[in-house]
Amino acid sequence: MDKKNIISNGRLIGAEHRVVTNSGTARTTVAYFIRPTKESIIEPAKPLTCSGAPPIYKPIAFDDFLRIFMTKGPDIETFL
Repeated sequence: MDKKNIISNGRLIGAEHRVVTNSGTARTTVAYFIRPTKESIIEPAKPLTCSGAPPIYKPIAFDDFLRIFMTKGPDIETFL
């Protein structure tokens, strides 16, 4: 199942992550995380919406998003 991105209004799809190791070349991975405040509103970016491309996701507080995600996991999209 494709995981659409709220901020991009569904235009960007999350890539499946897979690592292929190579014994002849060193590999370095850097992970980073962004965690908004609980009150932060997550919604499609205004420049990516218009009358021809209305928002497909309603604004949601990060705290509510996280609560739904923790209970529904990958099936969260049906609740957004």
